[in-house]
Amino acid sequence: MEFRACALAPLLLAVALTGCVTGQYRPMGEAETTEVEQLKGNVYRVEYRVSAFTSQEQLDRYLRRRCAELALHEGYDFFHLGQRAGVLGLSRRTAMTVTLYQGPKPVGIPDLYDAKDVLAQTAAGTKTD
Repeated sequence: MEFRACALAPLLLAVALTGCVTGQYRPMGEAETTEVEQLKGNVYRVEYRVSAFTSQEQLDRYLRRRCAELALHEGYDFFHLGQRAGVLGLSRRTAMTVTLYQGPKPVGIPDLYDAKDVLAQTAAGTKTD
């Protein structure tokens, strides 16, 4: 009996730890309604949640990708990430105020992202910053 318990321990540990992996990106179509909130015309609050084991860099990439999907879905071309509200814990989340822009690239707005470029870069697995 003791041998069986010892043999099962690594298996049980492996099963328990599978819930701790960082996970994959969830496309906007799978997002909960509370994750994207329209504040006014072209301004949204976008939230993204990950496990505590996901790096801040990966969380930021996921958030930029979600913002790019939102921009294109709403008919915009560019987006600017504004105010950040991050919460750390077992389930980390970051929320940002995002302003969307349409048409030619606006001049004089720092850190403006082209939504199509962000999606192309994240699809290719490259950094978007």
